[in-house]
Amino acid sequence: MPSTMMRAQGGDAGAMIDTFCEAFVDDPGLAWIWPDRADRIMRLPHFFAPIVGGTLVNGIALRSAAGEAVSLWRQPGRINPEPGEMAPWHSSMAKAFSSGAARSQLMGATLKAHQPGDFDWWYLQFIGVAPTAQGLGLGGAAVRAGLDLAGAEGMPVYVEVMNPDNLGYYRHVGFETVAEFDIPDAGPHVWAMLWRKA
Repeated sequence: MPSTMMRAQGGDAGAMIDTFCEAFVDDPGLAWIWPDRADRIMRLPHFFAPIVGGTLVNGIALRSAAGEAVSLWRQPGRINPEPGEMAPWHSSMAKAFSSGAARSQLMGATLKAHQPGDFDWWYLQFIGVAPTAQGLGLGGAAVRAGLDLAGAEGMPVYVEVMNPDNLGYYRHVGFETVAEFDIPDAGPHVWAMLWRKA
C-alpha cells in the first residue's frame, strides 16, 4: 500500500465524510438526485454518514495521512449493504432522503441491475479528494492502494463512473469500459468499468 494511504478507523469517519462532501458537491449523479445545490450541500453529510460508517465496519476504507483523500471498497458478499447495516443510520438517511428518495432508489436499482453477476469482484464504491488537495497525486494513490489489495487476492475491481472528466484517469490506471447505460428519468450516463490485474 502506498505510504500516503492507510486503513481508516472508526474515529476517522467525520473527516472522511467532510472530504466526500467537498469532493462530491457537484457530482452529476448526486446533482440529479438533489438538483438544488444549496439543498444538496445540506443533505450530503447525512448521505455519506451511513456509507462511510457501513464501509468502515463491513468493507475497506482508506485515507491519506491528513484525510484529504479517501476511498471506500466493498468485497464479494458485501457489495450491496444489507438493511441491518443501515439500521444505525436511519435518522441520517431520513434527513438525506426527505427529498430525492425516489431518484436515489431508481439509481440504486439501475446500478445494481447492471453489476456483474457471473464472477466475484471488488467494488470501488467511492473515492474523493478535497478540492484543495486535487492535482497532487493523492487520488491516484487512493485508487492504487485499493487495487493493490484487490490484486493481491486475484480479484477484479468494478466501478461506475458518472463524471466523464474522470474517464481518462480510470483508463490510465487500467480500467476498461464493459458497459454503458443511462439512469432512467433523464438521469446521468454511466460508464461501468472493470480493472483486472495485468
